[in-house]
Amino acid sequence: MKLVARLAMLITLVYFTFGWSVLWIGAFLGHAEMLADTFDLPLDMAVPPHWALIVGMTMMWPALFSLGLGFWALDRILMLRDPQDFARMGQHLRLCAWAFLGFWLLNALNVAMQPVVLSAHLAEALRPEIEYIDIDIDVVFLVLAAVFFAISRSLNQAQEIADENSQFL
Repeated sequence: MKLVARLAMLITLVYFTFGWSVLWIGAFLGHAEMLADTFDLPLDMAVPPHWALIVGMTMMWPALFSLGLGFWALDRILMLRDPQDFARMGQHLRLCAWAFLGFWLLNALNVAMQPVVLSAHLAEALRPEIEYIDIDIDVVFLVLAAVFFAISRSLNQAQEIADENSQFL
């Protein structure tokens, strides 16, 4: 089961990395259609200037790093030798929760700000209407973060109880 979990995390990370890489490399090579489609920009839009592509690409990588950090923390839980080490599980789960929350926030920021950056070179009348709150499938990461925060707190309490019980024995 650990192998399946690790493969799922790896596939998700590779999916996001590959997808974003293809998106931005295509834009740098002069193919803005995928970029326009991804951010709901006009499909016949000219390729944004290089500064906009660099800013846009730079905005995406912290979100990907945050996702990778969350998966790394989950992997640390899978590698624990002591299934009774609730404190360490709680620490890793809390780190994962923060990372998933960061991924969701950074991704939401990207979805809101990328159209602004990528359409800055267009005339005012051609710029798309900006949606600042975009609820998408990525909200799963927000839900997981909230659940992981709650579980990590419970794990810390379980460790305190285990420590108290060990003093009686």
